[in-house]
Amino acid sequence: MQLWFARDSEVSIREQLVTQFILGILSDDLAPGQRLPSTRELARRFRLHPNTVSAGYRQLQRE
Repeated sequence: MQLWFARDSEVSIREQLVTQFILGILSDDLAPGQRLPSTRELARRFRLHPNTVSAGYRQLQRE
């Protein structure tokens, strides 16, 4: 699954992350049981703050 982030968007990076993962699930790009990248890996790969990624993962768990 490919991820893209618009840093100058009015939509927060956390919301962009959550939305893309939800769309990945709905479109079967993410299979049931497929592991997501670790917080550190995703933060490093996209130069995001780890707290942003963690907050996105927490939101996904709640939803």
